[in-house]
Amino acid sequence: MNKTILVLTDFSENSWTAITYASYLAKEFNWRVQLLHTYSSTIKDNINIQLENPAFISQKERAESLLEEWRTRLDNAFPNLSCEMICLPGGLIKIVLDLLKINEYTFIVMGAKGKGMIKKAFLGSNTFALIKKSPIGVLAIPITFTKFQLLNVGLLSNFKESESDLLGSFTSRLSTNFKLSLLHVTQKYISPKQEDIAEWKQKLSSKFSFDQIEYLEKNAVNRLDYNMPIPRCIDYMVETGGIDLLLVSYSPKSFFKSIFSRNLTKAIYRNLAVPTFFKSS
Repeated sequence: MNKTILVLTDFSENSWTAITYASYLAKEFNWRVQLLHTYSSTIKDNINIQLENPAFISQKERAESLLEEWRTRLDNAFPNLSCEMICLPGGLIKIVLDLLKINEYTFIVMGAKGKGMIKKAFLGSNTFALIKKSPIGVLAIPITFTKFQLLNVGLLSNFKESESDLLGSFTSRLSTNFKLSLLHVTQKYISPKQEDIAEWKQKLSSKFSFDQIEYLEKNAVNRLDYNMPIPRCIDYMVETGGIDLLLVSYSPKSFFKSIFSRNLTKAIYRNLAVPTFFKSS
């Protein structure tokens, strides 16, 4: 049985970008796609159903109609793609977590605002909630995504065992040859010891059989005359390193927590630049 990618949609162009990426991924590895939309029944829905109003269109009917339109759009863009449409009432987070209990998915794919698109958080509240709760992680796709390739995968690294676990989780689902780049953020211009970097690279190379591992670092600075916070450091390394997909291990105890703090809108000046796979450690 083919592996399945669960893609969440709200019928926005942002979620269409996520569907596009998931479809490329499915075609590349001969997987199938399951498209999920959730909706909430309103008081108006219940009243009109009870009154048996024939002219009334419920939230369910609207959602199912839109899903059929998107099925046609998807069929035109990706002929012969194996795809299933699911439309369910209720809260998105609970429904996804319930589906994970009964179905085996390779990835959960969601849309994320792209670099420079908005000034607020680069991930919506639903996406972040799933990052914290999903046992298989979340693959977030920025709306600015245009070209599918998996030649260079970046791992946001602070030399922690959780990052090795994340890499193992990713490579076990997507066994392909790619270059691995370690992205490390320094502070106060203090770089790790070269022997520590070499040891970490050797450990990952031996464990996951990488032929090539590159190490990139950028110093975080917060001064009046020059400001380079952690999120911008990551953006810089992603761009200069030619990263196609970024891996991030989320831990409430790590420095990554600051990215999702209450001051996120002040800390992040740009949004996701590349598809990013988040998984809680």
